[in-house]
Amino acid sequence: MIEQILIIEPDKTFADRLVQALKKIGPYTITVTADVLEATLLLTRQKRDLAFLAESVGQDAVQALRDIQPELRLILTSAATDSSATGAYAGKVQAVLLKSHLAADLPTALDRAISRPLVMAEDGIPQTAELPPLETAVILSALQKANLGKLVQTAIFAHKTDLLAHWGDLNITQAATVSLIVGNQWEAEPHTTKIQFIHLAARAGDLLLYTRVVAADYFLTLVALPEAPLHILRQQAAELAANLAGVLQGKTLMEVGEETAVANQNGSRKTYAIVWRPIRPIPKSLHIPLRRAMERLATANACALSFVNVHEKLVHLVVTCPPGQDSAWAAYLFKNGSEDTIRQEYGIAASLWDTGYYSTESTHPLSEAELNIFLERPVK
Repeated sequence: MIEQILIIEPDKTFADRLVQALKKIGPYTITVTADVLEATLLLTRQKRDLAFLAESVGQDAVQALRDIQPELRLILTSAATDSSATGAYAGKVQAVLLKSHLAADLPTALDRAISRPLVMAEDGIPQTAELPPLETAVILSALQKANLGKLVQTAIFAHKTDLLAHWGDLNITQAATVSLIVGNQWEAEPHTTKIQFIHLAARAGDLLLYTRVVAADYFLTLVALPEAPLHILRQQAAELAANLAGVLQGKTLMEVGEETAVANQNGSRKTYAIVWRPIRPIPKSLHIPLRRAMERLATANACALSFVNVHEKLVHLVVTCPPGQDSAWAAYLFKNGSEDTIRQEYGIAASLWDTGYYSTESTHPLSEAELNIFLERPVK
């Protein structure tokens, strides 16, 4: 996720323009300096997620910055009229921004800086770094940050043509179809972002697909109604792609949930005992995978899961929620998140859970008598 930005720019007028343009895109914390030495000192005190480096500063500045922070992503800002004039920087920076095209090209430059690998071959061609194993529950937690609704219906994350995870109204077959279409077309016509319209069987009307690269061969697609405003799709895709990029970079579960935890650290936290039933008995082979999925969902969403019991007839949790979140939020998170995880990891198309749930504010599990009452009555 891009939060901390460093601008190294001797031209104060352009630096001011760049700051204002960035503020229109996102709530970044921006530091400006005209001197490479000062920039390296700033990096020793605090790491940055991204730096804009003026071409006029010189090529040696790239190595100086990377010596302090090897994983620093760089966007070269150039006064040239053609990006080919910056060929000496090939393989050393993640993107090039022509100063004369600031307003038009800044979003694309940010997209490239986020999605392009840091690992480069000597010929400057990006190489895909070896990625850690991906946890479906963590990917789902990142996708759940999408503001889905009537216009934006589903978020899909795929590797080439293979569906990794999805969150929203589309079922797993429809999401896999979208992943296949997007991956095949991307291979034929590479882009940074792409908009297209498709029609899926069993769904009325066309759907708009807004796709952007998260990393090499990893794509995020937002499925929306055709009337969805593009600026909303662009903003949501940028936020989700930043979260997914963190997952691909091997961030821990706690780091994925850290933003939520920090944002909510000053509020009060409530603890709930929650129980719900499966549609049919849960086979023993799924007990451990379900429990692990819920533990990952808890960590990635700043929850504290103090008790979890997956039984063939019920699921029983005691969870402390982030400030401002209640039992309804927790039940939705763990029911839908665990079901989607199992569906996508095991290829199960059927629904797992009965409608409804029972919850009460408590730091202890429900008693056996309470659980028996719940099992014996219809869920409302």
